[in-house]
Amino acid sequence: MITLLRGARSLASVLLVGLLFLVVGPVLRLVIVPGGWLFPRHRFLLVSVFMKAMSAGIFGLLRLGGAHVRRFGTLPTASPILIVANHQALLDICQITLMAHPRVPGFVTRRRYARFVPLVSQCIRLLDSPIVDPKRDPKGSVVAIRQGARELPHGVVIFPEGHRSHDGEIRPFRTAGIEAILTERRM
Repeated sequence: MITLLRGARSLASVLLVGLLFLVVGPVLRLVIVPGGWLFPRHRFLLVSVFMKAMSAGIFGLLRLGGAHVRRFGTLPTASPILIVANHQALLDICQITLMAHPRVPGFVTRRRYARFVPLVSQCIRLLDSPIVDPKRDPKGSVVAIRQGARELPHGVVIFPEGHRSHDGEIRPFRTAGIEAILTERRM
């Protein structure tokens, strides 16, 4: 019986996360995106506040479902920073978002996430995150990463494994992106 209740609690929290996406979607489209256009100097502030609130909301709802999350320290983004992280869960980006202070850095992102992913795609664009397609355009991907390293004021997050693995095991690191970042700008 307790297992059934825990499962129902977990399911309810995941459904609430989905509801959160539906509720805050209009805020992103009607406030944050136009605010970024009207006040380009404050775009990174607007998207950072939105992403931090969204990430905190996601973790809060998951905690209601029984999840346990620990986070230690901060990632200082007042000047450009390079963050190299494993990417074995969908919540890695939420953790980095909440640890980044004062602003959220850009994330090296695969092309397939740059469009048609609710909330995520617009945040990627607002952050000017480097968009890559390492299979179809490896050289163009390195160029995009270099440009991001050169231009992003709060740094870059890169997942050198490329993406999450199906079995949860850490995949071999690809070093071309990190090398491109470090040769382009001191971080």
